[in-house]
Amino acid sequence: MVKHSELWKKQQWKKLRQNLFRLQKRVYKAVIAGDLKKARSLQKLILKSRSAQLLAVRQVTQLNKGKKTAGVDGKSSLNYRERIELVETLSDHASDWKHSRLREIPIPKKNGKVRVLKIPTIADRAWQCLMKLALEPAHEATFSGDSYGFRTGRCAQDVQKRLQIHLKSNSNGINKRIIELDIKKCFDRINHNSIMERLIAPVKIKNGIFRCLKAGVSVEFPDQGTPQGGVVSPLLANVALNGIEDIHTSLRYADDMVFILKPKDNAEKIINKVNKFLAERGMEISEEKTKLTKTTDGFDFL
Repeated sequence: MVKHSELWKKQQWKKLRQNLFRLQKRVYKAVIAGDLKKARSLQKLILKSRSAQLLAVRQVTQLNKGKKTAGVDGKSSLNYRERIELVETLSDHASDWKHSRLREIPIPKKNGKVRVLKIPTIADRAWQCLMKLALEPAHEATFSGDSYGFRTGRCAQDVQKRLQIHLKSNSNGINKRIIELDIKKCFDRINHNSIMERLIAPVKIKNGIFRCLKAGVSVEFPDQGTPQGGVVSPLLANVALNGIEDIHTSLRYADDMVFILKPKDNAEKIINKVNKFLAERGMEISEEKTKLTKTTDGFDFL
C-alpha cells in the first residue's frame, strides 16, 4: 500500500492547477456569454473535480497564511493521512456540507475597539476554498474593473497606479476632490439575502454558502455578516459591493473606497446614491469617518 505521504508528495500540482484553470476559464466564458445554465453546470464539475479538491486542501493546509490557526475542533494542522481523508470527505460531501461553529478570536484595534475574527475549522476552510474555486470565475466575469481587493492578479499597487493617473497634472488632478468612503462595520453588516440574490451558483452551492453564513452570525444580527477569517468571505463581500463603483468615478479595494470628483461634481448627490446602494444591502456609511478632501490636502487610502 502506498504511504499517504508519498501519495501526497507525488501529486503533480502544476498539472492539477492547469486542469482546474481550464474548467474555470469555461465558467468565465459562459457567464460573459450570458449562459448561466452552462456556467452552473460547469461549477458542479469543479466541485466534483479531483484537481479542485486536492488544490483546496493544499491551499488551506500548506499555503494560506493562517494555516496553523485552529478552529473550534482545536486542530491546527493535518498530517498526510488526514489531508487525503479530507480530500475524500470533500469528494463525498461537497454538495451537502455541514458547517461547524466558528472560533471567535478578538483582535484589538488602534482606536481601542475590538475586531472579532471568526475562524472555521480546517475542514470547513477546505470546503470554503473549494466553493471559492467554483464561484470566483463566474463573478470575475461580472466584477468592475475599478475593484482591486481580494481578486486574482490584482493588488494594492495596481490601485496606486490608477490613482496616480486620475490625479496627475494633465488630468487636472490639482482641482479634484476625494470622498474617502468608510462603510460602517462592512463585513459584520452585509445582509445575507443580498449576497444570495447575487450569487451565480447552482442551488447546492447556494445552500452550502447560506449554511456557512449562518454559522458565523451574532445573536444581535441573525441575517447579517460574513465572518472575517473565512476563506470565501472576501469574495462574498465583493459580490455584495459589486456595482458601487458605477455610481461615480471611483476605486475600491474590498471595503476601502475613494470617489474622485471633478470641480463641478456634486458630493452630496454621490453620497446619497451610495447610501441608497448600501441600504439595499444592509449597510450604511460611517458619517464620522467619511470625508470630502481636496487632493492637494492629501488623503488616506489603503
